[in-house]
Amino acid sequence: MFTLAGAGVSQYDCNHMLPAPYDLIPSSALRPFSGAVGDIMFHQGGPTHGLYVVQTGRVYLERVGPDGERFIIHRAQAGTSFAEASVFSEVYHCDAVFVQAGTLIRIEKDAVLDAFADPEFARAFGRQAAQQIQAQRQMLEIVGIRRAEDRVLAGLVAGLLDGSVIEFAARLQLSHEATYRALRKLVQDGRVKNPARGIYQLRP
Repeated sequence: MFTLAGAGVSQYDCNHMLPAPYDLIPSSALRPFSGAVGDIMFHQGGPTHGLYVVQTGRVYLERVGPDGERFIIHRAQAGTSFAEASVFSEVYHCDAVFVQAGTLIRIEKDAVLDAFADPEFARAFGRQAAQQIQAQRQMLEIVGIRRAEDRVLAGLVAGLLDGSVIEFAARLQLSHEATYRALRKLVQDGRVKNPARGIYQLRP
């Protein structure tokens, strides 16, 4: 279970490890947490408390499909934020799961809303939101491709295979079996090369 990482972590440390624009938030609104692999920071449908910035480790945002399968919708690593939309929502719309042990800083919801009075914060938050919307739109286009082989190829072109094939499959909302079959077919057709186990690269 994740823990409030208050011991040995000063508010000064928290505030000075935040990326822009969150470094403008008062330190009194920052809550440090730590978690081990498999710990869940929040659950889909749970009440929102704020957004998060990853200091160390990695966190995946996942949704559960109708058949119980889990799909990765976002991957947050050190120096990046997640759950920004929760500031404008009453409940979280996914699970946040630690896939690598680490530490987070939660920024309280009310403090983020108050910070919009600062034009510098509002502009920076808007730019970040626009970038995330573009990335999400790209993902929606990719997962909307019906044929597995074409979807896998589009995912490779977008650079989504930067971890394991199982993680890649989850991002594409495909089973790992279907993803492996599509990769093998792309290799056989000469469109993708497989220089080592688990490594797949587009042919020039």
